[in-house]
Amino acid sequence: MADFFFKNWAEFFFFVIMVLGLIVALWATSFSAVISYIVVFLSGMIGGRLLYERKKKLTFPYYIILAGFLIGYVIGTYYGSRKVVIILFVLGILFSYHLYNKGYVRDIIF
Repeated sequence: MADFFFKNWAEFFFFVIMVLGLIVALWATSFSAVISYIVVFLSGMIGGRLLYERKKKLTFPYYIILAGFLIGYVIGTYYGSRKVVIILFVLGILFSYHLYNKGYVRDIIF
């Protein structure tokens, strides 16, 4: 059982994060489309930080996990444009990655 999990951990977290993205989208869209856009941009910024942290290490599984969150979020978005949600998520990733890469934002890992 543990061997199966260690071989397929990215797919497991893809599904878990996709469901989490769906729940977050349903919560955010219950307020308004603007709140949904803000939440997806901030989620993208968290994804950018994750990708920056894993810059020199294995990154492909993390792209899969981030894609799972985006798919779940897009499925759960009722109000607003799905294209805008995707664009804001990608822009959040790029913006956060750039801030960490240039040293404008620093992080302390405990």
